[in-house]
Amino acid sequence: MHRLIFIGILLAAAPLRSQTHGFVEGRSRLYYESIGSGSETIIVVNGGPGLPHDYMRPEWDRLAGSGRVIYYDQNGCGQSGRVPPFGWRSHVEDLQRLIDSLAPDKPVVLAGSSWGSMLVLYFAYEHPDRVKALILSGVPGKGGGAAKESTSWQLPSQSRLDSINRGLPVGPGIPGPPLESRLQQRIRETCFDIGIIISRSLGDAPWGQRLKRITAPTLVIHGSNPDQVPPDGGPAVAAIVPNARLFTIANAGHDAWLDQPAVFFKAANEFLAGLSPTHLTPNPR
Repeated sequence: MHRLIFIGILLAAAPLRSQTHGFVEGRSRLYYESIGSGSETIIVVNGGPGLPHDYMRPEWDRLAGSGRVIYYDQNGCGQSGRVPPFGWRSHVEDLQRLIDSLAPDKPVVLAGSSWGSMLVLYFAYEHPDRVKALILSGVPGKGGGAAKESTSWQLPSQSRLDSINRGLPVGPGIPGPPLESRLQQRIRETCFDIGIIISRSLGDAPWGQRLKRITAPTLVIHGSNPDQVPPDGGPAVAAIVPNARLFTIANAGHDAWLDQPAVFFKAANEFLAGLSPTHLTPNPR
């Protein structure tokens, strides 16, 4: 009896032993957490922009059945550093540094939500040899960031944003508009200034027909609720990316993973299980 209890304790504790956390050093320290193990490395890239990663958990932990799942706080928020510049190009560079540090020997799966789906598309455009597959959720329509500029909220001045992007002190952060109520309860910090800087940097980011360059297998998960905000650009992206397929979830909105988690992660894990082993070998650099 005591032996059975001991085995039960070990089994219950096993998932905890597979969880790790730490920092990737470089231009800005990037805080990361990982869970699970396996042949796949799956990097989950959160939305915002200007939010820490932990509102994505525990739902996205369901991908740990398909491999090692890595989350990270993007530069400018959460437990990562605050080192300018903060535009989209620097975030692509940060993601490359994270991948080179934690998964240097093979391409990875990138799974992005909202702004995160845009960031992983930018990365796949710039570094196709480092990407095995993409999972995209809640793609903002027309390539727009999720940090909306509304006259009903005080927007940071351009001089303030310029100072932040040069690393100059500006005082306390400016609060942004409230988030969707379920997410608001989860998020410990909002970095509104950083989110606006990122959103305003997107003018030269790869989008539209330029995404045809991305050839990695791609699953685009789309909530079909027509009233969701922001409008979902998933169908348009799925029609452009050559090896993309669209999976639509009824009665789900921008965060389909939160609205219908069982359906969402069943589709995501089945997609990962169906990836060809030939994608494990990176292209020559």
